Amino acid sequence: LTALPRDARDTLFLLAVIAWIMLPQIQHTPWWTSAFAAALLLWRARLALTSAPLPGRWVLAGALAIAIGATWATHKTIVGRDAGVTLVVMLLALKTLELRARRDAMVVFFLGFFTLLSNFFFSQALPVAAAMLLALLGLLAALVNAHMPVGRPPLAQSLRMAGRMALLGAPIMAALFVLFPRIAPLRGLPTDMQN
Repeated sequence: LTALPRDARDTLFLLAVIAWIMLPQIQHTPWWTSAFAAALLLWRARLALTSAPLPGRWVLAGALAIAIGATWATHKTIVGRDAGVTLVVMLLALKTLELRARRDAMVVFFLGFFTLLSNFFFSQALPVAAAMLLALLGLLAALVNAHMPVGRPPLAQSLRMAGRMALLGAPIMAALFVLFPRIAPLRGLPTDMQN
């Protein structure tokens, strides 16, 4: 990674974090979701490595139409937990092909955080929580890195700062966990509507 230009290095790091976030979704989403998302992420990585131009709007619109059509064909809806998670995974993978400006990067970061949280719809097991903690640190490091536009800051520096941010936020998170009321709809998500 050190030999690559900064844009390529940062993009590849972000793509690796996104792939890590999507990994637990493989068992909960249709097979085509994982295959399509992996193909899009690999395509974006190739574009970053070769410094090739990003695809145009029509290519992205076509890929989006395929994703929505396949979601509809699989789930018979685009609302609900399963269809929603399928769509958010696809939207995150598609948005990486639009990483042109800082605004696009912010959308990718926040879609990444949302996709990270969607993993807990299916499992709150300790291994999933540990994997998502690593993903959180990776997304925070990518976010910190995006806010250092000058020079070539090492990824280790961004990871250290992300770790400090997570440690500073941990007491607030623990207090909110203990003090926030656990109202029934917030504790779980109803199963998808059956037709």
